[in-house]
Amino acid sequence: TTTRSKSSDFKTIAERTKFLNEYVSFRRTYETLDFDIMYQNNNGGMVPGPSDWDVRLVATVPESELQAWIPAGVSSAPTADTQWMKTVPTTLDLSGVNEWYVDGTRVVGVDRTKRIIVYRVFSM
Repeated sequence: TTTRSKSSDFKTIAERTKFLNEYVSFRRTYETLDFDIMYQNNNGGMVPGPSDWDVRLVATVPESELQAWIPAGVSSAPTADTQWMKTVPTTLDLSGVNEWYVDGTRVVGVDRTKRIIVYRVFSM
């Protein structure tokens, strides 16, 4: 069964945060939070398998939490694939996201001036 949810399905940041926390292990503070989450439970059927997911989020965070988003031991990359950001329903201006960290299937982009984080982790 495949489930897809967007932040527009929820009215408040608290509701969005609660839903997001079902899919991620980290806990953060959000001033704004927009996301597009796809989750596929592969445990049904004859042969159980691992689940697949694609979590994409755009958020404004407190300045004191910016560093917590950067993967430990990962150097910044000059650029990253950003096409996925178009699926996240947001009104934030992402043109200032210019600091990238890529760690396998995890991508983090940062706009330090506007305190914007773009984040994607996927298994597919």
